[in-house]
Amino acid sequence: MKVDEICRLIKKVSAEEILTRFRNLKETEVHYKEPGEFVTAADIASEKALISGLHELYPNALITGEEDISENPERLNELLKADYGFLIDPIDGTNNFIKGNERFAVMIVALKHGSVDISWIYLPASDIMAYATKGQGAYLNDIKITLSNKKSDLSELIGAAHINRMPKEIRDQAKEKLELIKENRPGFCAGYDYVSLLRGEKDFSVYYRTLIWDHLPGSLIYKEAGGYALGLDEQPYTPKNEGTGLLCAANEEMWHKIKNTLFLKF
Repeated sequence: MKVDEICRLIKKVSAEEILTRFRNLKETEVHYKEPGEFVTAADIASEKALISGLHELYPNALITGEEDISENPERLNELLKADYGFLIDPIDGTNNFIKGNERFAVMIVALKHGSVDISWIYLPASDIMAYATKGQGAYLNDIKITLSNKKSDLSELIGAAHINRMPKEIRDQAKEKLELIKENRPGFCAGYDYVSLLRGEKDFSVYYRTLIWDHLPGSLIYKEAGGYALGLDEQPYTPKNEGTGLLCAANEEMWHKIKNTLFLKF
């Protein structure tokens, strides 16, 4: 796998199609996709450019992305059945991007026979690249990283708990229990939060909606760095089983402590 070449492709497309439009979007370049969800000219152009670039590197791979799948839902099943393929999230955190907020990311995951093989997360505004190959560790700006597991008390933790989409009973309990941690600082961009976890800026993340283009890249990188990621239903998070919710913590003991404190009713 040409990991470095894909890193260069992501950076090139980000510079040409995304950063040129950052804080420079025209009103006609922003559209509703569904209630509360937007798509921009940058999403569409960058996904098209990434698909084209990946096809040049891997002409026989099945390559699709979030925007392609929104128009052609059957493409996702085709990808999961393919011998080899790529799934692209051209801009994760589109709402942040529209607002001129730097918390947005470009993410790609490579799959073999429907299983995650390699993934990339790039933060264009800060030029930070994270990537991992299954079984070979995680890298942040080309430096291999391992998570530090020094914190043991909930009161020390900074979280990225996204609870707004949760059912009311679970959301109300989580909101109350979040007062036990040091701070809750959700980035409203999965890619940004995963990089924050890798850099030690946050200690755990939790999501209720777990779309695979949002979470396959980060969950692989995080686990390869030594982290623990599991659905709130305590089932593995995979491309074929999105599960219910996704909680990431530095180790299994802390994962269960967070789950049993914040989401006992789950």
